[in-house]
Amino acid sequence: MSGRDKRPKIQRDRDRATVAELRLKGWTQQQIADYLELDQSTISRDLKVLELQWKESALRDFDLDRAMTLEKLRLAEKEYWDAWLRSQQSKETSIREQLRNAIASEEGTTAGSGRIKLSTKTEQKTGEAVFLNGVIKCVELQAKLLGLFPEGATNIGGSIQLNESQLNTIAALMGEKADVSDS
Repeated sequence: MSGRDKRPKIQRDRDRATVAELRLKGWTQQQIADYLELDQSTISRDLKVLELQWKESALRDFDLDRAMTLEKLRLAEKEYWDAWLRSQQSKETSIREQLRNAIASEEGTTAGSGRIKLSTKTEQKTGEAVFLNGVIKCVELQAKLLGLFPEGATNIGGSIQLNESQLNTIAALMGEKADVSDS
């Protein structure tokens, strides 16, 4: 065929699928043209269309992969925040203690009737820093994936250590935020 492509769309699509397969197997344009009984220029045009489709597909796949990875990081960040909040909750422990009254008898002291004393112990927790470090790591990775770090930035993805003062500040901020959302 010469000049304008006069193949019906369905035939053109079938031919392009064959062109793609043979090209990926290393066939030359002329070999493909001879095999399909088409002009080499038609094969060249088909390959240009295929290459554009491949590039668009690769970009779409990349965008989809990036979007899915961002969503996974957001989910992980949420889990870390939830774990941080749980790690701050006070822990209440029930204590059951059996008390026995001693009864004097002729043979000596023996155990008598017992009473049970129930009490609770509350332990206030300050939160586990590992969860805040997880949040920071998720935020760093999201920013990196979105290209928000300046070009040539160093120390990206390193470990961040929080001191007691920083932890207390973040805890106070989280407490204020929790109070605002509860009211």
